[in-house]
Amino acid sequence: MNIKFLHITLVFILFIGANSYWSQADTINQKNPENGRKIGYWIVLGNMSKEKGYDDQAKVEEGIYNNSRKQGIWKKYWPNGKLKSEIFYNRGRSTGSYTTYFENGNTEETGTMKNGLLVGDYQLFWENGKTRQVKTFNDLGVTEGKVELFYENGEKELVFNTVNGVEQGASTWFYENGDVKKKMAFNGGVPEKTEEFARINPPYEDPNKIIASNAPKIEGEFNAAAVSIKDGYGKTYNDDKSILMDGEFKGGKLFNGRHYIYDEFGLLDHIEEYREGLFVGNGIIGKKDRF
Repeated sequence: MNIKFLHITLVFILFIGANSYWSQADTINQKNPENGRKIGYWIVLGNMSKEKGYDDQAKVEEGIYNNSRKQGIWKKYWPNGKLKSEIFYNRGRSTGSYTTYFENGNTEETGTMKNGLLVGDYQLFWENGKTRQVKTFNDLGVTEGKVELFYENGEKELVFNTVNGVEQGASTWFYENGDVKKKMAFNGGVPEKTEEFARINPPYEDPNKIIASNAPKIEGEFNAAAVSIKDGYGKTYNDDKSILMDGEFKGGKLFNGRHYIYDEFGLLDHIEEYREGLFVGNGIIGKKDRF
């Protein structure tokens, strides 16, 4: 008697569990039977999407539909499964703060939307994580105020001001090493004055070399006054003709430029960057630095 009762109980439990599973499945990717519009929670897979690069069962995006309009948080994914974007919708229009991501997981873009328009602070990034662009939008989705663009190495590329989406006032362009490249003055989007500048550290060989072996030797660790040369742009070299310092000198010191550090085998180890006489960090070793 007890065995029979136990058997009936187990069958009942299995039935309830299976029914619960199918009921849950039936609540996903539903359409209103009266008008065919999407309702409730949706999980869009690769075989349901026009997006390319996804496996048939890979998740492309997920979120809630209300009368075929996106509502609440919607998440999109890369083919590798990592989060691609997270955006809040209200009646099908993106609203509120949002974030998009690169395939490697780094943040690509952050901002705020209002009825589908960008408003407030906005920031765009390079894939390496460094800032690419910073600006602000007004309530009409038009840039307002200061705009900054950056190179992939983190140095500023362009800084300008806008009034209702139009350039106004001073605009400054920079070389990748941070030196000023060009300045322009705008009035209502129309340029009125242009001034261009040569690089402090030109990307070409300087004919006026200053050989380090001809300069006074200083014992101990390097400091900004390692050699004594005239003010202005110059290069100094080690005895083996490898470059030692490259940049602007002032008062006999490296004021703006680079100091090249070598290992015991004479190979370039790292580069120290100086700005206004102060060490500001290690620079990026480019192809032209690999002698």
